[in-house]
Amino acid sequence: MNTLQINLPGREYKIDIGLNILDEQLLEPVLLSGTDHVVVVTNTVLQDLYPNCISKVLQESGVRVTTCVLPDGEAYKNLDTFSKIFDFLMKVSANRKTMLVAFGGGVIGDMAGFAAATFMRGIPFIQVPTTLLAHVDSSVGGKTAVNHPLGKNTIGSFKQPEYVCIELSFLKTLPFRELKAGYLELLKHGFIRDANLFEFIQGHTLKPLDFEFLEEAIFRSCAIKGRVVEQDETETGVRAILNFGHTLGHLIETHAGYGTYLHGEAVGAGMCFAAFVSWRWNELSEKDWKRICGYLRQILAPVILHSLDLELFRDLILHDKKAQKQAVNFIMLKKLGESFIQQDTSVEKLWDEFNQFTALYPEFVELR
Repeated sequence: MNTLQINLPGREYKIDIGLNILDEQLLEPVLLSGTDHVVVVTNTVLQDLYPNCISKVLQESGVRVTTCVLPDGEAYKNLDTFSKIFDFLMKVSANRKTMLVAFGGGVIGDMAGFAAATFMRGIPFIQVPTTLLAHVDSSVGGKTAVNHPLGKNTIGSFKQPEYVCIELSFLKTLPFRELKAGYLELLKHGFIRDANLFEFIQGHTLKPLDFEFLEEAIFRSCAIKGRVVEQDETETGVRAILNFGHTLGHLIETHAGYGTYLHGEAVGAGMCFAAFVSWRWNELSEKDWKRICGYLRQILAPVILHSLDLELFRDLILHDKKAQKQAVNFIMLKKLGESFIQQDTSVEKLWDEFNQFTALYPEFVELR
C-alpha cells in the first residue's frame, strides 16, 4: 500500500492506494469523524456488482449505514439526479454529523461531494473511487460539480474529502474502455509535470491488469495533482494546468452529448489538440509533438463531431452565448513534462487551429 498526504491551509487528508485495503483502512476515518450515520452514494451498476459493499465493511462498527442508489452514467450528472441525494438525506433524517461516502466513479464522486458541500451548509464525506479515471482525477483535489446542458461541470463547489481510499480490486470489473479513459488521465500528469511518469506509463499495458504498476502509477499521478492543489486549492493560478486537454475535451463532451464519449476519451483528443497548438505556436519541439502524437494515435479512437462552426465553438468554450470576452486561458506545453498557462488565448485563433488539426489529423477528431 502507498499513502499520500494532502496538506491544505488548516486541514489535511490522507489517500491510501493499494489492493485489498478497503476492509482495513475505511473503518478508522469513519470512527474518527464521530459520526453515527453514514450515507453511501453509489449507482445501480456498483450496487449490483458489490451489493452493500460499504455497509459490510462498517457493519460491526455501531454506525448506521443507509445507501442512496442513483442511475449510472454521465448523462445523469445533472441537477435532477443531484436533487435525489437531498431527497434521500431528508428521508433518512441526515444531519450535520452525517457522513457521506462516495462509492463510484467520477460522476458519483462529484455529485456526492457537491451534496456534502451544500447539505446543511456542509457535512463531511469520504471518497472510495472505483474507476481508474476517478482514482487520478476527481477523487483528489476537492472539485465537485454537476453538468448543465450548455457546459460540463459548470455548477459546483470546492469540497475536500476527509479521506480517500483507492481500492484497486474494483478495477477487475471495470470495462476496458473505462480503463483506457483513466489511463489517458495518468498520461496527462506525465505530459504536464513529469516526463519520467510518461516514460514509466509507456512501458506498461492494461491487459492483463498489473496491480504493482497501477499502484505506483496512481501514486505518482496523485502526488503530482496533490502538490499542485496544495499550491492553489481553488484554481486562481497554477492549478489551471490540470485542465490540459480540457478546453476541447469539455467541448467534445457537451457538443456530442454527455456520455457519448468518456471524459478521458474527450480529454485525450483535447490533449492531442493542445500539444498540436503548442507545436504550431513554436512552444513545443517537433520531436516532442511527434512523440505525443505517435503515442496517442495508438490508444485513441476517433471523435466524431457534427455541425460545428465558429459561433458554436465559441459558445461551448465560453459556456455563455452572451459572453463579451473572446478569449480563454489555454494550457500548453513547453516540452514533455512542462506546461504553462497561455493567458487570454483568442477563441478565433483556436478555431483556426482546430480546423487545421481536424484537416491534418482526422484520426483524432473528425468534423462531419
